[in-house]
Amino acid sequence: MQMVNVSDEELRVMLESGLVLREAGRLDEAEKIFEGVRELMPESDVPLVTLSSIAVRRNDFDEALRLCEEALNRQPSSLFARVNHAEILLYQKKRGEAEAELREIIETAPESPHSRTAQSLLNVARMMSESE
Repeated sequence: MQMVNVSDEELRVMLESGLVLREAGRLDEAEKIFEGVRELMPESDVPLVTLSSIAVRRNDFDEALRLCEEALNRQPSSLFARVNHAEILLYQKKRGEAEAELREIIETAPESPHSRTAQSLLNVARMMSESE
């Protein structure tokens, strides 16, 4: 098997292209890009979390959770993966687990952009509980 060397700039373009395709709803194409990036960045959580977000858009929450947990196995301290994990738990109506994880993220890194996302998800969870 031949190793492929890719520059940081080429990886950035691949990631951005995959994100644009995901946002455009071209999920199959985005998935192919992120599967390739996954091979090029075997230690990174980013391609796995993004693949997880594609699974969420397909309403395949079991696959989304599996990919997110794989990302957390690679990078246990990844706030990016943890926020996405909690969001998936919310989709699966596991609000208690999700809220606990979101609060822990906020306590761990209150100034992080991931904490701001976690706070927004907590607000959504509260609104969901109030409407039940």
